Amino acid sequence: MTITRLQPNPGLLSHALVHNGIVYITGQVPADRTQDVAGQTAQVLARIDALLAEAGSDKSHILFAQIWLKHAVQDFAAMNAVWREWVPQDALPARATVEANMAADNILVEIALQAAVKA
Repeated sequence: MTITRLQPNPGLLSHALVHNGIVYITGQVPADRTQDVAGQTAQVLARIDALLAEAGSDKSHILFAQIWLKHAVQDFAAMNAVWREWVPQDALPARATVEANMAADNILVEIALQAAVKA
């Protein structure tokens, strides 16, 4: 079986990989961490769109998403507003959202997911 690794960061991880018809996208964080959670979420989702396209998939093929928020109670509604605008309403994935201590103080959201490759 072939494993295709996309955008490897040497010594750490691949930002995405494809195996057996499934795309695995590592936790994505925003580049501009000066924005609020809505701005950071939009950045992360744009990055995910690009990775899905490179892997031969798109957001209508997402199977499961994992979302980590620095301040879940405070930022859940704002993150969800951006998510609702982005995710296809006829292709809603399974999802989990939790609060987490992030790798840097200015990261407010991180998203990882798995998606099917388009047939």
